[in-house]
Amino acid sequence: MNSAEYDLMATVESKHWWYLGLQDLVKRSLRWLDVARDHPLAVLDAGCGTGQNLRLLRETLSPEYLGGFDFSPRAIEYAAAKNPGADLYLGDICDPEIHVSALDVVLSCDVVDVPGADAALPGLARLVSKLRPGGILILNLPAMPWLRSRHDAAVGSRQRFRVADVRELFGKLALEVTLMTYRVWTLFPAIVLTRLPSMLWPPRDAASVRSDVKLPAGPLNSLLRSTLSIENAAIDAGARFPWGSSVFAVGRKP
Repeated sequence: MNSAEYDLMATVESKHWWYLGLQDLVKRSLRWLDVARDHPLAVLDAGCGTGQNLRLLRETLSPEYLGGFDFSPRAIEYAAAKNPGADLYLGDICDPEIHVSALDVVLSCDVVDVPGADAALPGLARLVSKLRPGGILILNLPAMPWLRSRHDAAVGSRQRFRVADVRELFGKLALEVTLMTYRVWTLFPAIVLTRLPSMLWPPRDAASVRSDVKLPAGPLNSLLRSTLSIENAAIDAGARFPWGSSVFAVGRKP
């Protein structure tokens, strides 16, 4: 991932419609957690980025242990500033270090796509092995292999996923699927049109490209955020969408 993308993420992730929509769905999905409450909660963000999801987990669950790792020192610096007292460290989703004996929630948003599912599988299996019965793994991943564009090059993504790919991954991890759907369904046609030029003519120099992340003007940002909020409420009520720019999935350990 280009280093400038971390600076951009840190600036916009608390107000950009896409990030807010994801955070809202993550928060709703925590209801699938079904662990015995006779112990303090332990939560890990595997690939924590610049820390806004960690803040969400802290404010929603008030866990005894809040941990996160990321491959980027710059991301860890940002995350630490947003989450004083959290256990934050450099780490790799393919070979994760885990600082506690058991976990209740593992969150990983747009991380597994960087090395790809096959490379990340041993690390994911290690994380899942630390989940208590009833604990959950929450994943958000870029969707539709044919949607690969300049954005993927900028954020270092090697793989885009179909729901079937993530379902197969959960099977290998022996997780019960509690939620699995495409998301950003409503806005998907607009995203395809926006990315179409770089889908047809991929950039030659990945190091110089930039992602699609840009904070829209206030009214438009609010409209897009409301659109995703309605979509998330539908998912929470049981709707599952047939396409979208991301796959969102929750697996529970039996």
